[in-house]
Amino acid sequence: VSLDAGFRPIEVERARTSWFDPENDVLRIPEKDSAKNRDNWTVALKAETSEVLQRWITERENYSKYEDSDKLWLTRRGNPYSSSSLKTVLHRACERAGIDTEHRDMTWYSIRHSLGTYMANAEGIGAAKEQLRHKSSKTTLKYDHAPVEERQSALDRMG
Repeated sequence: VSLDAGFRPIEVERARTSWFDPENDVLRIPEKDSAKNRDNWTVALKAETSEVLQRWITERENYSKYEDSDKLWLTRRGNPYSSSSLKTVLHRACERAGIDTEHRDMTWYSIRHSLGTYMANAEGIGAAKEQLRHKSSKTTLKYDHAPVEERQSALDRMG
């Protein structure tokens, strides 16, 4: 979900089952839960991600730690995720995938930054701005890293 939504750690912590709209493959983040407490946000999900999230919401009913909680995710101990617990999850995933993290600044925000870069490159700054829930396009401009080859191709097409 974070790969699609570009969640900040606080948004992972605050995420609720009620945010999920499976019929439209989106998350609807209310202003009160928004990381910067401004505006309601609608965040797109891939159909595949939406399907997996639907299965998770059904499966989570089998775990007692979710009985009195509408939190979308909880740690093994039944606590909401924090920046440090998410960093641990990310490092373990990298370790399992054989990705060296020793000389990399690998945080949960790395996922968000990757999404922003790919979204800006593939769909433009406007799409990235909305998906990342930025108030200003200026904030999103730091994700605009079109490769040299794409810029050369654009120049060639321009004549």
